Amino acid sequence: METKRQKKNGSARAAGKRMLRFSSVVALLLGGVFSVLCVLLAFRSNVTWESRVLAPALQVSERTKDILADTQGSVRIACFMDRRHPMFRHVSRLLRGFREASRRVAGAELEIEYVDPHWDLTRAGQLASLKVPENALVFEWQRRRIVVTLDDMISRQSAFRQQVDGAPPISGGHSVSDVRNRLNLDVFRGESVCAAAIARLALPYDRSAIYWLRGHGEVRHDDYDPLYGYSDIARELIRNGFDLKGLDLPGLQAIPADCQVLVIAGPRQAFVAEEIAMFEAYLQRGGRMLCLLTSGKETGLEKLLAKWGIGVTRCRAVSPRSLTGDEVICTAFADHVVTRDLANVSVVFGKAYCLEALQNVTVGPDRPQVTLLVQTGRDGWGAAEDGRAAQRVFDEATDLKGPVALAVSSEWGGNVAQDVAFKPTRLCVVGETEFVMNGTLASRANANRDFFLNAVSWLAGVDTGTAPSLGGDATLFTGLARREWVMLTLLATLAVPGGAFLIFCLICRRSRRAVR
Repeated sequence: METKRQKKNGSARAAGKRMLRFSSVVALLLGGVFSVLCVLLAFRSNVTWESRVLAPALQVSERTKDILADTQGSVRIACFMDRRHPMFRHVSRLLRGFREASRRVAGAELEIEYVDPHWDLTRAGQLASLKVPENALVFEWQRRRIVVTLDDMISRQSAFRQQVDGAPPISGGHSVSDVRNRLNLDVFRGESVCAAAIARLALPYDRSAIYWLRGHGEVRHDDYDPLYGYSDIARELIRNGFDLKGLDLPGLQAIPADCQVLVIAGPRQAFVAEEIAMFEAYLQRGGRMLCLLTSGKETGLEKLLAKWGIGVTRCRAVSPRSLTGDEVICTAFADHVVTRDLANVSVVFGKAYCLEALQNVTVGPDRPQVTLLVQTGRDGWGAAEDGRAAQRVFDEATDLKGPVALAVSSEWGGNVAQDVAFKPTRLCVVGETEFVMNGTLASRANANRDFFLNAVSWLAGVDTGTAPSLGGDATLFTGLARREWVMLTLLATLAVPGGAFLIFCLICRRSRRAVR
């Protein structure tokens, strides 16, 4: 009787174990299915997760931190983007990096709002009424508003594609397809563009445009020539929030009042006395001027620049630090806002004129502060323009001993401006024009672009430099991309349930041994 009862209890325990195993397997399978469904739902909803352990702090450049520290008050940012857009994650992480940096530097208080045009219909309608396009950021400070589109944040080096299609081969042996392929690069410059937008919000209303002089053989900002045009650097200025306008002097009595920076890029014809007087009056009232020099002809700017402590020589810069022998590689920079963040990089010039700081120059009761921004090394020199520059042999009798300067800045009234409401005069002069042409920016991996943008920003009153982007802007943690989502799916469906099943098998095996 007792034996039958033992058999019955044994069979019941065996049935219970089989049921436990079956239910465990079913639970593991259901857990795997549930994990897959959760991952698919998160992937469909474009949910982003970032690990605070892997990324304890989102990092932005020093320039962005300086801008956020100098901006006071609340800055509202509306991210008007579809959450399913491929660039939404990059933009949202960039904004989180900005907010984290603003809290650390105790500067601007950022209020970030995310508006999906397909879900937030009411708010989307308000932005649409303000003519804000989709996939754009809206920066608001006090009563000012700046709109930055996604296209503004993506630098496409293939900008000249429409202009070169169907054109004959370009001089120098480069075909149209070669230029198109070489320039077909996309770089996300969201941090530099958004930081410039925040800096622009605090600029005065009455000085908001960059005027590009034309009519004297200058290189135009709307020249799309893939080698000798300036359209690439002009597009960078627009991305950084500046308004570009062409300026013709005939018929004008003075430089326009809204001129924030006057750019004179390589004049080949001399200015008349009335035009020089117009420039001088503009500088006397706190104007800002960027001069890019070219050719050996006198244009009249030389005497004007000399009044502000900048001397233009007739010597071309020569240096053994060169790749092909025709250009000069400069790595010596002054401690100035324009060049302070260009450490460990190089600025490459072609046949640039040497500049110098003149002594005993005064403007009224004060003397301008002249800074040699970019210089060659001690092994460089200035070769007199008599044919020996091509021989690259130093002549002590006629040449300038190195180091020689290729870019110079001048500021007058800067110390006074710190105490009173006075706008100092600023000038920046570069000894050549080719260093930011389209072909140069496309073929040389250097800091020419950053140096030019820094110079314009300093002239415009944004006294914060920008370090080279090196292919991107902020060193932000990129979170989970599509490939990481796939790996997470495999981890959730295979590794975790498989590990649990393995532990279950080990426990069962130990239980069997204990029973025996």
